[in-house]
Amino acid sequence: MQIIDLRNNNIIITGAGSGIGRETCLLLDKLGANVICLDIDKNGLEETRSGMVGQNHEQYVVDLTDEIALKEFADDVILKKSLIHGLVHCAGISSRKPLNVLKKEGFSKIMDVNFYSFVELVKHLTKKKCFCEGGSIVVMSSISSIKGYKAKTEYCVSKAAVDSFVRCMALELASKRIRINSIMPGEVLTPMGIKAREMALLSGTDEIVNQPLGPTEPYEVANLIAFLLSQATKTITGTSVRIDGGASV
Repeated sequence: MQIIDLRNNNIIITGAGSGIGRETCLLLDKLGANVICLDIDKNGLEETRSGMVGQNHEQYVVDLTDEIALKEFADDVILKKSLIHGLVHCAGISSRKPLNVLKKEGFSKIMDVNFYSFVELVKHLTKKKCFCEGGSIVVMSSISSIKGYKAKTEYCVSKAAVDSFVRCMALELASKRIRINSIMPGEVLTPMGIKAREMALLSGTDEIVNQPLGPTEPYEVANLIAFLLSQATKTITGTSVRIDGGASV
């Protein structure tokens, strides 16, 4: 048996239009999965799809902050696919605001994408008998969940919420044999990660992540996602896996 065998698995990936989400779509395509690609960026989705060779993939343009649209998506994909084997939440946004400009609205905006939309998807997809027994859920967290950074309070809080949710859901979903884990990268060379590095350099701050092994490539994170989705890890749940080049050591 292959260590990672995802052939014919129906796997939903949010944030599929760029970065880690795109890399994961491309990898799962090679591994034989049927990928349901989700993003607000139609052009990004089309670019991702152009790099995939499989024929049983689906694309959905969805605003993750729209709860009605999320429910409609869940209902539609369940109708089409009947059984879901995996969910990967890669969608995310960041922010840079010092204490004196923090407001409730800012927290709400970033939590809607990074956290609340994930909660809604997990809720809709697992409350029916549509999520496969032995299925797996993976969400992108960050070492920002456990490390402090100047002017990144909103982002850090959203990732800490993700990790707490994962631990709670690991217990709630265990009876359904559904696993759920988060991944905690440090600096990853995605468009968002590169932009954050450039902003830090321009602002003259010392907030660039110091990774002894250097920045992480998106394909490395995609490989870890595929591993956690597979039956090679059928008893790993409620865990936050670090892939940070030693930054949190």
